[in-house]
Amino acid sequence: MRFSTNILVIGAGPAGATAARVLSENGLDVILLEKNLSFIKPCGGGLSMSAFDEFGISRNLVQKEVLSIRLVSPTGERVEIDLRSSPLAVVNRGEFDRELRRRAEASGARIVEGEFVDISGRAQYAVEMSDGKERHEISAEHIIACDGINSRMRTAIGIKPARALFTISEKIAGPSPDHCEFWFGASHAPRSYSWIFPAAAGISVGTGSYDQKTIKPFFDCFKERTGIRTEGERRVYRIPVWSGDLYNKNKILFAGDSAGQVLPLTYEGIYYAMKAGDLAARAIIENRVGNYRKMWRSGFQKRFMLMNALRDYFLKDDASAGRLVALHRRPEIQAASLKLWIMKDNSKTSLASYIRLLGKLLR
Repeated sequence: MRFSTNILVIGAGPAGATAARVLSENGLDVILLEKNLSFIKPCGGGLSMSAFDEFGISRNLVQKEVLSIRLVSPTGERVEIDLRSSPLAVVNRGEFDRELRRRAEASGARIVEGEFVDISGRAQYAVEMSDGKERHEISAEHIIACDGINSRMRTAIGIKPARALFTISEKIAGPSPDHCEFWFGASHAPRSYSWIFPAAAGISVGTGSYDQKTIKPFFDCFKERTGIRTEGERRVYRIPVWSGDLYNKNKILFAGDSAGQVLPLTYEGIYYAMKAGDLAARAIIENRVGNYRKMWRSGFQKRFMLMNALRDYFLKDDASAGRLVALHRRPEIQAASLKLWIMKDNSKTSLASYIRLLGKLLR
């Protein structure tokens, strides 16, 4: 069977579903191709409340409000940051992604369950896909690849896979707290962090490592440090490490995890995936795919570069991680961090003032 469309979006997570909706709302014919519509990505499900208003998403999807963040240094020093003025939302990724797809479909996008196999062509692309029983061809003028960390589109057109952070986590049943915990220490999360996040029911416990061989021992070490004895469903997953060098190749655009658009240090991905999908779609609507790179870099490049530098500086060893936690005892650092990272203030003055404040305190 053959399909034809203006734009093929591959991957129906937050980036792909957002791109498909924006394109469809602007009168373009869109096919949203997803390998497995029942897949639920391992994810903390954290999202700023401001994102719901920005993207017109119902707050009924919020399953938990995070009212504070706790930072724990390698030596056990604790700092709590009050979020009651601007809480974080926790969503169920399965429900959240389904709602984004529903909105895309309601706007006119056609959703097809199938796996990307190969691509040919240049001015007009011919994409081969499989529905598990037989293969089909989809003809498209533009493609937005939102097919995640394991992007097969990257491989198909000769782009190396993104560097990755390996994570391991367990969902543990029980009471769900109203705070997130970030734990630092080379014994269980070198150059990364471990976490205890609230879930819809219970908690998500996990850690990250750049070395796949060490991820399980590090996770066991973290659980021992926290005294968590309960076992839960364990999942290992990779998170892309941002490099900022992939936006498009000809009329194939990359958005979300396939482009590595995950914020360094915190590894926040949902919001930036939706922004990337939105910007990629708008570049196609304007018929100027090069504008995608310009719009992304204008809005987020300095923020991502700063977080990259902060990760390298503060997570290089335990002493530096301790300084990061200690800095957040200061009310002015807490206020600046909330404005920039939680409230998503994109103004240049906000970023500049944050950099000046850090520079002053680190002298």
